[in-house]
Amino acid sequence: MEGMMDQGVLDDIIRRLLEGKGSKQVQLSEGEIRQLCVNARQIFLSQPNLLQIHAPIRIC
Repeated sequence: MEGMMDQGVLDDIIRRLLEGKGSKQVQLSEGEIRQLCVNARQIFLSQPNLLQIHAPIRIC
């Protein structure tokens, strides 16, 4: 499995995505998209699957 993306590269991709928000298309390479997916997967897998909550719970 590939490692985590360099923080500078990740910051640049996020900046580009935010600059293009709403109006213009943002071009990302296949490698950038793959690396973003790998990073997101690693982050999700590192998080707990369950949340610990206390009663009473109100569901509307």
